[in-house]
Amino acid sequence: MKVIKTILSFFLSCVLVLTVCADGLIPLTYNYNNPEVTVEFSAPLEVSAERQQAIADKLAGRTPNGIIDPSVSSPDNIICTLFGHDLAPQATVTVTHHKVRQYNPRCLLELYHVTYCKRCNYTVEELHSSSYVICCPED
Repeated sequence: MKVIKTILSFFLSCVLVLTVCADGLIPLTYNYNNPEVTVEFSAPLEVSAERQQAIADKLAGRTPNGIIDPSVSSPDNIICTLFGHDLAPQATVTVTHHKVRQYNPRCLLELYHVTYCKRCNYTVEELHSSSYVICCPED
């Protein structure tokens, strides 16, 4: 009976730790309306939630106020200017533009490789591939 209580208490403590850690997770999927776009990161980036949101907004072709803006740039900070960028490993991001065509396959799927600096807003999004897929039913 003591063994069962020990195992149960260990299991409950593990669940509690995982629940506490889950609060700080950055979302991996961002959904936009009008036009419908889904941006999905293969893994969380090593940046703040706001920075990852800004990268998702840029890939979706949007600014925070909802206006489509093809090029959003920001100046580097002084540390990167002096010592260079602290580039993270390349991340993979999938962007799905829903209902682009009238008939199937009607959704455009784009695969981006994103390189970013951990210290400043330097980001390079390189389109790796694109194709039309079936993801939305025809109207």
